[in-house]
Amino acid sequence: MLVSDMQVVDAEANTRQANSGLQEAWHLGCTGRSVEALTLAGEILVDAKAQGDDRLAAQCDTDIAWYCFQIGKAELGLTHVRRAIDFWKLHGERKQEASARAYFGWLLLELGLPEEAIEEATRALDLADKAADPKAQSLATNVIGIIFWCNKQPDRAILMSERSVELARLIGNKNYECWWLINLGGAHSEGGYIARALGQPEEEHRMLVRALELTEQALDIAIEIGDSWAARLCLGNQAEFYSHLGEHEKALQCMVRYRLFQENSYVRDRQQYLYTLGQIYNNSGKYTEALSPLLEAVELIDAGGSFDSYVQIYLYLSQTYEGLGQFDPALEAHKKYHQAYLRNSAESTQRRARLAEIYYETKRFKEVAETESKRAETLEASYQKLQEQTDILANAVYLDALTGLYNRKYLDSRFKTLTSEKRPYSIAMLDVDHFKSINDNFSHMIGDRVLGAIGTILRSQLRITDQAIRFGGEEFVVLFAGAPRGAADLCEKLRSAIEQWDWSEICNGLHVTISIGVAGTLSAKSPTEILAIADQNLYAAKKTGRNRVVA
Repeated sequence: MLVSDMQVVDAEANTRQANSGLQEAWHLGCTGRSVEALTLAGEILVDAKAQGDDRLAAQCDTDIAWYCFQIGKAELGLTHVRRAIDFWKLHGERKQEASARAYFGWLLLELGLPEEAIEEATRALDLADKAADPKAQSLATNVIGIIFWCNKQPDRAILMSERSVELARLIGNKNYECWWLINLGGAHSEGGYIARALGQPEEEHRMLVRALELTEQALDIAIEIGDSWAARLCLGNQAEFYSHLGEHEKALQCMVRYRLFQENSYVRDRQQYLYTLGQIYNNSGKYTEALSPLLEAVELIDAGGSFDSYVQIYLYLSQTYEGLGQFDPALEAHKKYHQAYLRNSAESTQRRARLAEIYYETKRFKEVAETESKRAETLEASYQKLQEQTDILANAVYLDALTGLYNRKYLDSRFKTLTSEKRPYSIAMLDVDHFKSINDNFSHMIGDRVLGAIGTILRSQLRITDQAIRFGGEEFVVLFAGAPRGAADLCEKLRSAIEQWDWSEICNGLHVTISIGVAGTLSAKSPTEILAIADQNLYAAKKTGRNRVVA
């Protein structure tokens, strides 16, 4: 045998061994041992780079992104998956690029960058559809569902998550079916929490019971396939659902079972276990029992974990101290909870800067970026076509991250179409009364939560033909189909719903009202002119006492 032939044989043998190693790593990642999976995939990645095997390296980078998500190392995952996307795109491998972009979107959402996340997720689904690959479609659809869930749009989240579960079952992928069922249960629970805030106890109970059923299905699969990570997620979620239903003993039983799956847990998992336990004790009034696990969770903060874990720990700790009558430490814990939100907002800019560095970290990607700029018009046309074909995804691109409503960019696009339409319509301008006082007296974090709640109320009260937009700050716009008289009646319902909302769920002593100005096509022709008249009517509502509708 010639030396060159021997080298080819050696290379093929190395590739087979590496692929076998990647399969072993994936099995570890699917059975709750993601740290081991990350280590093994990292070793294979080093060897692949040394041998110049770029394709194997890209597959390693793609898988590593998922392991990083599982253990809460999102920024590390971004670095790897960005390289993978670069390779798959360069070589026209749509299926692999779709999966990598879906992971990318998930990691961006984990870092609190929802706008970037939805952009990557929609591109992932478009690629998966073009590749006609149900596995990539299942993954991308699931990520879009989670983005809707995080934007407090459970109806859309449920729609997308159900589709992702169907696709997982179609291809017989038990891991995907298990993981996506967990998210589907979470979307139902969000619907239950919103129903509770709206004073709809029967709907809350129905949605939470359904969340429990779906999560139990996921738990059965997790146990069947030996996925301890998924089992922990299931039991922690079930405990939370039971606690919200007032079934605290069942919640505690879930936490007892949770401990059976803690062998391969990570810092993030341990934090979730501890703060969920504290939450259950708080909900049942057992503040003394809640204190110990929450203080233990505080000790783990320096070891890592997510922003969500940090704020949950200090939120529940402040509630515990308050329940114990220890108001000074309660205030101190609440300050840290508040500071975390402020710091997270400031760090979002830094994350975007780091994201830009990742985008341009290799010469190859810079070259791809230059090519992309030349193809901008083609890409824009392709993206526009995707928007026209998929209304749900189009809505997501135009979402305001804080409220889950449409944003100003969407309003601008609707104004262009309204100009050419013949049918009557009305526009309402809404403004939160004394919003500066809310920020000053309760904090900007509470102000953000107020805006988020108003977004929830608007979505729940409006007809399917109406559209709510966050105009900016504490101002909102609603586009109504039909004449101003009907719109004014609907606005009165909105005003009343916001006034009667249980704002103590956000903060004791908080009360919120809104003022509304309405105008329609009977008053002016162009949407810009109608909006201006609605704004004048809003000013009149403010001037005559607030908490009223002027049409």
